[in-house]
Amino acid sequence: MENPNLQQNDESITDPSSDEEAYDDIDDDEEIGEDEGEPTTCLFCTNVLPTIETAIEHLSKDHKVDLLQLKMKFEMDQYAFIKLINYTRANKLSAEQLLLTEQPLWNDEKYLKPLEYEPWLCYDYDALKNGNTTTGEAAESVPELRRRLAEQAQLLQQASEDMERMRNDYKTLLQQEKGEKMASAAGSGNEVVRNTPKFDKEYFNSYSHFGIHHEMLSDSVRTSSYRKALLDNAKYLSGKSVLDVGCGTGILSIFASQAGAANVVGIDNSEIVYTAMDIVRKNNVKNVKLVKGMLEDTELPEAKYDVIISEWMGYFLLYEAMLDSIIYARERHLKPNGTILPNRCTLHLLAINEELHAQHVEFWSNVYDVDMSDLRKRSIEEPLMEVVNPDHILTESEQIANFDMMTADLNYPNFTYEFSLKCTKSGKLGAFVGYFDTLFELENKVEFSTSPRHTPTHWKQTVFFIDQPQNVKEGDVIKGRIKSRRHQGDVRALRVDIEAFGKHHKYTVD
Repeated sequence: MENPNLQQNDESITDPSSDEEAYDDIDDDEEIGEDEGEPTTCLFCTNVLPTIETAIEHLSKDHKVDLLQLKMKFEMDQYAFIKLINYTRANKLSAEQLLLTEQPLWNDEKYLKPLEYEPWLCYDYDALKNGNTTTGEAAESVPELRRRLAEQAQLLQQASEDMERMRNDYKTLLQQEKGEKMASAAGSGNEVVRNTPKFDKEYFNSYSHFGIHHEMLSDSVRTSSYRKALLDNAKYLSGKSVLDVGCGTGILSIFASQAGAANVVGIDNSEIVYTAMDIVRKNNVKNVKLVKGMLEDTELPEAKYDVIISEWMGYFLLYEAMLDSIIYARERHLKPNGTILPNRCTLHLLAINEELHAQHVEFWSNVYDVDMSDLRKRSIEEPLMEVVNPDHILTESEQIANFDMMTADLNYPNFTYEFSLKCTKSGKLGAFVGYFDTLFELENKVEFSTSPRHTPTHWKQTVFFIDQPQNVKEGDVIKGRIKSRRHQGDVRALRVDIEAFGKHHKYTVD
């Protein structure tokens, strides 16, 4: 999912158009530079090269600084290179210092502001590819090419694993910070205390990874449903002001603009928002402004909006607690009689057979003839995020929670439901499965489901394993209780309890 919040820097950029005037002349000069070449001063010495391309070759040959390697090492985009250039100039960084740097020290928004115009700021760093920084040396050897191919394969693999890394990194951070006390909730206790700034920083940094956004945008169920909901119901957006909470790459903001919105403001606290600004600009979307910052701490271009849109849903719908920000936006930034899209989400439960239980729980009983059953308990306590085979379903599904965006309050994660799941076939019940549906309840209704009976999405399903699979018969009714509550140590996580078959299972969704 794409996210909103982040603590605003003192010199944050609030609007892609806010720099347009400053860069209009740069854009013009860039076109000239591309056609005729433009003298470029080296970043590390006083040499002036005839073109930016020769300057890049000079960096590689004389200073051993390969921009492509830097791009790969620090996962740099266009904005990151601009920050690097301005940081280098401002701090008179030497080539040796840069080569020894292990962390991107230039990741401060103030370095987006140049000391003065120079060709380095206009170069298209996204175009850097193998061979762009050659120095006239002989063609690369076969082993070198193989090494580069292996590096590229590793990057692709890393992108596909970014979503899992996000969850694991965040969990590790929580364990490291265990024992730190959070401030007590104020007022009646209905207010929710935020995580520490360190937690939130790690959380939002996770959404800077390209792979996460690729996974979300390539989820056709998710993205096409939002697009259809907005474009097929354009009359709800035409001429209206729209706030996109957690805008990420800006795709929903652009859809809202295409639907006829008068103006759209998108806010996100992840570094990806800078890339989104560039996307909006390159697509010539004039009425979209993007803001980097944490919604709760940031002054928006307008105080109130006609429509709030967001893709806030997490695993088991409620993981990540981004609905907190939607509630905050509703209470402070939605005009009277305004609209929130999607309008409603529902949470559901069903049960499946023992196939996944055998793969993920019983697996630990014998791992290459080694008893690792000590890990069995953990495999149950931590729900599995997996695409469930619909053939494994043993019961009907039941709605266990219903969230109306206009009435939900901050107590939303805390609910208890007594379920009665009717078995549709006989088998061995090994787990309960949670999924959610998302509804745009407008004139032209649009909805999508993350049920295992529907097209898979990047949310998959949430599998809650029980300790021992139980025999059930067609027609049996499985009675039990599911209880959800906000995690006391991490407001973005959930504690889930399921009571069934005379046993009480406890889970942590994080």
